[in-house]
Amino acid sequence: MSSKPLTKWGSSNVGFACSHAIKGYGFGVAIACGKNTDVGAMTALSFKERPVSRVERHHKQVAYYTLLIVIILFFLLFITSGFQRGEIVYEVNLSLLVALTPMYLPIILYWGMRTTKKEVRRKQCHMRNLRSATTVGLTTVIVTDLVGTMTKRRMRVSEIFVDMGLLAVENLDVNAQGPRFIELIRASVLCNDAVICPGNIGVPKMQKDMYGNILDIALLKFGLMVLPNIDQLRRDHEKVANKHYSSADKVQVSVHRTRDADGQLKLILLMKGHCHVVIGRCSTFAIRDEELPLDDQLQEIILGLADGLLEAGRHVRAFAYKELSNELEFRRFSQVHTNAGVEGGEYKYRDYLAVDTYSLRFLGMIATYNPPRSTIPKAVARCRSAGIKLILVTGRKRNMAKALAMDVGILSAPWDPLLTRYRRLSTTTDIVDMSQYADEKPHRQRWHIEQLLLAQRDLVCAGTSAEQHHWIVEACRRLGAVVSVVGGTLHDTPAMRSGHVAVAKYGCAVMCEASADLILLDSSFATLVSVVGDSRLLFENLKKALAYCLATNTTNILVYSTFFLLHIPLHIHIMDELTIAILVNLLPAMTLIYEPPEEKLMLQMPKVYDDFLLNSRLLFVSHIFVGTIEAAAVFMTYFVFMADKGFLPRTLVGLHIPWHDDMTHDITDSYGQEWSSEARQQLECQVSSLCLMSLITMQCTNLVLTKTGRANLLSHGFDNWRLRLAVVYLICLCVVMCLLDITVCLRQDGTNELDFGHFLWTICPFVALLVFLESARRYFLRLFPDSWLELATMY
Repeated sequence: MSSKPLTKWGSSNVGFACSHAIKGYGFGVAIACGKNTDVGAMTALSFKERPVSRVERHHKQVAYYTLLIVIILFFLLFITSGFQRGEIVYEVNLSLLVALTPMYLPIILYWGMRTTKKEVRRKQCHMRNLRSATTVGLTTVIVTDLVGTMTKRRMRVSEIFVDMGLLAVENLDVNAQGPRFIELIRASVLCNDAVICPGNIGVPKMQKDMYGNILDIALLKFGLMVLPNIDQLRRDHEKVANKHYSSADKVQVSVHRTRDADGQLKLILLMKGHCHVVIGRCSTFAIRDEELPLDDQLQEIILGLADGLLEAGRHVRAFAYKELSNELEFRRFSQVHTNAGVEGGEYKYRDYLAVDTYSLRFLGMIATYNPPRSTIPKAVARCRSAGIKLILVTGRKRNMAKALAMDVGILSAPWDPLLTRYRRLSTTTDIVDMSQYADEKPHRQRWHIEQLLLAQRDLVCAGTSAEQHHWIVEACRRLGAVVSVVGGTLHDTPAMRSGHVAVAKYGCAVMCEASADLILLDSSFATLVSVVGDSRLLFENLKKALAYCLATNTTNILVYSTFFLLHIPLHIHIMDELTIAILVNLLPAMTLIYEPPEEKLMLQMPKVYDDFLLNSRLLFVSHIFVGTIEAAAVFMTYFVFMADKGFLPRTLVGLHIPWHDDMTHDITDSYGQEWSSEARQQLECQVSSLCLMSLITMQCTNLVLTKTGRANLLSHGFDNWRLRLAVVYLICLCVVMCLLDITVCLRQDGTNELDFGHFLWTICPFVALLVFLESARRYFLRLFPDSWLELATMY
């Protein structure tokens, strides 16, 4: 049976991006260069073009819409340029261009993304750019790691193996333990790279600040609980050489100078590392007061216990001890140590090479545990209810990845009674060891990844390389998913750049942070899920704001049509169009961004195939359903006021050319009265003010109704104080328009002689009609979900 070939990345004598020879000179062999190196492969993957974001698609859609409007209006201008009084023709066409151009949309979109950015900042998430504010809400797949985002990143000691007994720390009586236990804890403190920060004098020892590897910090904190004075212990055992832990040899070795009971100088060697590596370097094992040979049977028992702890999700570190009592060995180390010129704690790697690191005495094992965050199980459940696929990627071995996935609720325990019922509903979550595909060609690995993604509801990938991580994200994109990738190391950068949204953990690598769209300040997966909900709310509120603004388009189009087809002297001035666009549409619509959710958005499927701000249902409701009623209100106000002044509707047909002729002073109304140019201009100002007031009133009603798309207004509530303020603002604007008259007529005297009560009597039936029809539509949407009405009007 042939053994698995050793790859260059799995070899223990290969240097990555640096060398152990920090001074002097040495000889080396280059086995890879350029794109064949680890850094070269990551660089090649990182420079691939990022996918198009949701905001870019929206901008493109708005650009196409504006271009279509301009082309149509130029065509209409070409057709209508033959009319008499060309200046009024140009003004009417220009007014329609201003009315239909969505100048408010970029401002609303920017304001919504900015508001969402500020909101998620309160939830410990920083958005580095606005493109992710809407794209993250469309997420259908989240690719994340297990450690850091789903765990607390604060390890604690859980079990201790000493004197052939496994001790649970939770109920451990430290004072009742023997000398072997103290010796093991002392070794874990001395053979440790964690450092107590300066300036902690007088601070209680469990509140001291530390920095270093989180596992070393956990061991040092437990040592503070057991040992009386760690600072004195470290001073008594001066560290004269240290070989740091590395993933290549999986051990850390330190040599300490101390004195024995007789005051004689001696050197001791301490080793910490993976159990299999440390056991291979030990020859004896101390049990209570006797030292036994470490035979094969004893090794098998210890290694079996270590494997069991690893399967339970524990990080296991074994410790060994050796006293450098041999005079030749002592002199050999001292000579190297003296020649190295060690000063101020600067220790060389070659000092470690001068020491025999075999024939050690095995002290025991310490297991640490990285507990899951308490919010993760709920966040996982929210993802599944929201239709988001979870792919957990880790470089750890299968057993540890499986234990961690069970702790956070991704995988169900084999004895879980809910697992059987869940299997009936959908395919379960599986864990896959990606290292089994590492020897296959890239296209075969990609095929395996696609099959796994199609077969499983969620997926846990253990032993994943940087290239496989990137291929997983690419496979999700090829299958039509919108992918958010969470990373924290340099190796995660290619995968992050290939996703639609790159999410980085706080305190990650610089290149990883530079590639991120979002930074989780608390490094919690639950925060990302909460941001997805906020982004979904933003998209729904943007559509509400857009539906509110587009409702006035129908009035402008019909006014334009009656001017050229029926020749009625009714048109909306350019200044009025700007007033409608900015004061009536834009400012109130911005308050809809702050509207709370009417439904539980994280219980809905992602709207991947309906990712358009301007869709057919929105255009139907805003232009046909609501816009028609608003236009009817404007025309009714116009005809009632003109009839009250003597111009019946049949008299107005065909009157638009002489009406705007300043040389004509003998236009007669239905009762034979003659109207001069000045009188007609004053009448036009009055009727324009009334038409604008009626449009403001209808938009005020529409603003309140647009708060919800399906829910009942009374049950939804009016908690949005900004929208309440906008309603008051529109009412005041309508009153001011009645008193001051229209903007183009401010210099004329006597034009504000309008009967406000008569205006309300004319407009109230249309307000009631709009309220009734919109309330009825929402009622039937709630009564008959998934019906044809929802397919036609639920935007």
